[in-house]
Amino acid sequence: MKKALFLFITAACLLQISSFAQKAQVGLTGGVSVTNVYGSLNNLDTRGEARAGYTVGLIVDAPIGKSNFSFQPGIHYVQKGKFTLKNEAVREADALRYADLLLNFLLHAGNRQGTHLVFGLGPQLGFNLPSKKIKVEDGDRSELRSISFGNTAANDYRGIDWGANGVVGVIIKKCVGFSVNYTFGIRNLVPEELIEGDDLLRNGALGFRLTYFFPNTPKEKKNKK
Repeated sequence: MKKALFLFITAACLLQISSFAQKAQVGLTGGVSVTNVYGSLNNLDTRGEARAGYTVGLIVDAPIGKSNFSFQPGIHYVQKGKFTLKNEAVREADALRYADLLLNFLLHAGNRQGTHLVFGLGPQLGFNLPSKKIKVEDGDRSELRSISFGNTAANDYRGIDWGANGVVGVIIKKCVGFSVNYTFGIRNLVPEELIEGDDLLRNGALGFRLTYFFPNTPKEKKNKK
């Protein structure tokens, strides 16, 4: 309940940013995520099989003064996780779900009114959502059990995740954007009571997103005329 309230407040704040900043634009974004969980356990490298999912979100692109930089916060639902077993007959996976808060600072290379490239970096904060261990056998999908988040030996992963995000993309006449981003998890996801030695697990997520930017407010359009 607390997470749902936080996410609602975050989305409301994003919309408030666009109302306070005259030239800010709100965008709806969606696409594909390719993710994995990797690291080392018992001094052995461990990496699951990457799995694909989808992502949808809400962003605000707010110019910083008259510079070529902008602040682009966004809240994104992202399907993450890994395959723990994958062969021709059976696939089992940890289907992790997160609400990622991305706080990117973008450099706009070129005329912002036209088609131009963007490059950005920023921190990421991931709020774990209800997640499942799933199994697909002969085309039939079933849920094995819920994934538990926390710091005890009874949990599968730690909860809230954080890391860094990098993005490169193209924006077409302030209307449509296409971007590729990578979110590098920094927090160790192994529950505290299960850590032995240098045990470490991290999220890694590659995203391909298409974004539609809503036109600026009618007031701003009128002023431009």
